[in-house]
Amino acid sequence: MNRPLPVILSAILLGLLAAFQLLGAFSCAGGALLFLHGGLPNQPSPTPFSTQYLTAMMFVLALFFVALAVWSIVTLVGLIRMRYWARYSVLVIAGCVAFFAGTGSLFSFAMPFLASSIAPPTPGASPALMHGVFFVVGAFYALFAAVGIALLVYFNLAGTRQLFQQNAPVNLAPPNTITGRPRPTAVTVISWFYLISAPFCLIYFSLPFPAFLFGFIFYGLAAHLVYALFGVLTFTIGYGLLRLHNSARIAVFVMFFICPIQMLVVLTPWGSHHFHLYMSTLNARMYAGQPAPPNFFFSTGAIIFFTFIGMAGYGVVLWLLHRHREAFTPAPLVPPLPMDPDPLAG
Repeated sequence: MNRPLPVILSAILLGLLAAFQLLGAFSCAGGALLFLHGGLPNQPSPTPFSTQYLTAMMFVLALFFVALAVWSIVTLVGLIRMRYWARYSVLVIAGCVAFFAGTGSLFSFAMPFLASSIAPPTPGASPALMHGVFFVVGAFYALFAAVGIALLVYFNLAGTRQLFQQNAPVNLAPPNTITGRPRPTAVTVISWFYLISAPFCLIYFSLPFPAFLFGFIFYGLAAHLVYALFGVLTFTIGYGLLRLHNSARIAVFVMFFICPIQMLVVLTPWGSHHFHLYMSTLNARMYAGQPAPPNFFFSTGAIIFFTFIGMAGYGVVLWLLHRHREAFTPAPLVPPLPMDPDPLAG
């Protein structure tokens, strides 16, 4: 079978992505071994987390990169063989790359303004040089975001779908959904994005961090339960979207309001006071009581910035779920075929 040039280029990109992911896995594993045998030389002080936590986190991160590399390699093989499922896998990967690279690009462009609002400029550092570095990093991320968007567009074209559908297994059974309708590609990508995101919420379950929700701070077991709740809820929504449960679609719309409510609460004097108290507690847990350096990621400006970025990405998800809302309604019953009249006797 003749493979189109964009499919070949996509397979090459997946191979490069897998190579970088394996490199990241080896780097994390090497860092974990260094921490395990006495820490890194010239290690800055103060250092977040203890050596045991850093070692465990680096090993977990290495396993995570290995899992991503295996996913990329399996998808690459599927693309070379023109398997129908490989198109869905590419769409999920492209969606993740477009979102995270796009967010990183915007944040890099905004970094000089956010950093200056938290800490004074470093003595002797050239502001123009720092702006140039952040611009180059932002442009680099923007290039990756453009590649992700291009993959999303190409693998959603009707001709591309038909090309991969030729190798789809013949299945005369009704769609494996609660409504009896076929699942749109966009809903499939969104559902897997939720399913993949759920373990990240559960990672915080094992960390001694407090939780901040609507201005209230949760400690200890309550914080673990909050993180576990969001992890289980995210997985449930992803599975519900995969089966086309309309309740899962409605839950996505309801959860959208968490972002603006959090931002509005932080902007109030009461919410700002509790947020800074939460950050002080978080830094105390991370740095074991040592004075924590300024961190613009946790500033009010950074929180507002990430909230708007998250709301923009969430808005795209809501638009797609609203556009394909008909798929979440039961399919009409197929009328039975008319029976042939009995032949006349004689």
